[in-house]
Amino acid sequence: MIYGISTHIVARETLTGEHLDHIADAGFDTVELFANSHQIDFDNPAKLREIAGAIDRNHLYVNSVHTPFYASLEELHNGHFLDISSADEALRKKSVDEVIKCLVLASYIDVDYFILHFPGTGNRDALMKSIDRLHTVSEQLKTKLCFENVPGKTTGVPDIVHFVEDNKVPFGVCFDIGHSYIAGEMLKDIEEFGVHFYTAHIHDNDGSRDLHQIPFEGSIPFADAMTAFRKADYKWGFMMEVKRPVETALEPALQRIYSTISRFEQLEVKAGL
Repeated sequence: MIYGISTHIVARETLTGEHLDHIADAGFDTVELFANSHQIDFDNPAKLREIAGAIDRNHLYVNSVHTPFYASLEELHNGHFLDISSADEALRKKSVDEVIKCLVLASYIDVDYFILHFPGTGNRDALMKSIDRLHTVSEQLKTKLCFENVPGKTTGVPDIVHFVEDNKVPFGVCFDIGHSYIAGEMLKDIEEFGVHFYTAHIHDNDGSRDLHQIPFEGSIPFADAMTAFRKADYKWGFMMEVKRPVETALEPALQRIYSTISRFEQLEVKAGL
């Protein structure tokens, strides 16, 4: 596996080069950038160069970028989310524009995958219109797009795979293990659809709440998950998408997360990966 960490751990802060320095100092060499607009100012070339410079000096590999799913912290607090499938054309266009602003990161750093939450197919025509626009831009930037499974009745891994295959959509799957576990489909999702996974979000929870805990601090059976990943022949990104524990400074939190890699590697050996 390719082990890395998402800057989700500082999701409520503006991302700085210092944050990336701390990530590298903890031992990580691979990152996913959590890129809602309050964390990365896409309209500020100086800030983008700062992030690119920190990635370069720390020799970090950017596995993926999580594109925005809300426009501001105020909108998040008010329960207003971006939606590239919205029947409201103004919201749909705003959502697409926010994602495209994020894609500009590929002009500053090499990025393998840009990840979007899968919105479901309730408004298929609007969704396909957005996909066409985003795919055109991603091709110009020579990067790939992935849909992530999120909690909901029509937004799971099978929903993404069937939509992508039925409509010949050039998207992969970012597998979120915590969301799949809450849905009660984790092992089935991995074994049946793992061939479609480009990368994965790894965190833990209690089976009912999307807690984004440090792995092995919740109830996800990671040994069983590793066996399922072996059956699916999945050997790619394992991005730790974790919330910083309450009243824990960044550096010790990063060290706790990094320490889980050795446990995962032991499970890999046992699973025959």
